[in-house]
Amino acid sequence: MILNILSSASPLILAALGGLLTERAGILNIALEGMILSGAFTALLVGGLSGSPVLGILAALLAGILVAAVFNFSSFTLKGNPFICGLGINILVPALIASITQKLYGNQGIIRPLQIGSLPRPAGLDMFVWAALATILVLMILFYRTRQGLIIRSCGDHPDLLISRGISPLRVKKNMLLLSGILCGLSGAALSLRLGVFVPGMSAGKGWIALVAIYLGYRKIPGIALACLFFALAEWGANRAQGFLGLPPSLILSFPYFLTLAGLLFFSIRRNRQNISK
Repeated sequence: MILNILSSASPLILAALGGLLTERAGILNIALEGMILSGAFTALLVGGLSGSPVLGILAALLAGILVAAVFNFSSFTLKGNPFICGLGINILVPALIASITQKLYGNQGIIRPLQIGSLPRPAGLDMFVWAALATILVLMILFYRTRQGLIIRSCGDHPDLLISRGISPLRVKKNMLLLSGILCGLSGAALSLRLGVFVPGMSAGKGWIALVAIYLGYRKIPGIALACLFFALAEWGANRAQGFLGLPPSLILSFPYFLTLAGLLFFSIRRNRQNISK
């Protein structure tokens, strides 16, 4: 059970930490969902064609960077509204995937490679779990023990302070978006390479859940990790409950999303009360 929950939580943790990087830099990264989906698609496309999951993962990282670069260009170079740009990416990515698969495989987004190598499992855990745990550790050190972490946090909270020190907040934001793309690409690779198949919409709202986890965790890494584990536990429970509750499967499977909505409402109410008490 614990291994299953850890495995299920790892893509969420990777995406949420990617979103945290941009959040602390002062950008609400709405495009997490599109970044995850691009990573899932590219990982299985390249992994299937080459037979190597490692090449698939590298391709997923590049896809995440590419989507983040599009976000950077539309938000900062073209001066678009970041919220609208992020939504646009979430709509654009599935459409591009459907077009590419139509050309390559003659269908609307399904990739099922005949042969693809297996992923390494050090100490019984797959490499994505280890990647999520390593990312937690690295970001804890980065945020609270390094000058770069202080710059990232100051970029979101006190950008004028960075300008007074000759540091460009815009450059910090762009770099954090690219790093966010890398983590989301890895998150997507975890989804598709584990199953060995890509289907349209397989990210299943994980980008949005990751966003909620950031705020439920009060933008703190341990809190975010716990929130992701909670959502993974809810997903595991929903999957296990399908066989014996006698409820429609679609209703049971929607349980984690109800929890996501409830969590968002809880955070909003709590924040409003804190603002009133100040």
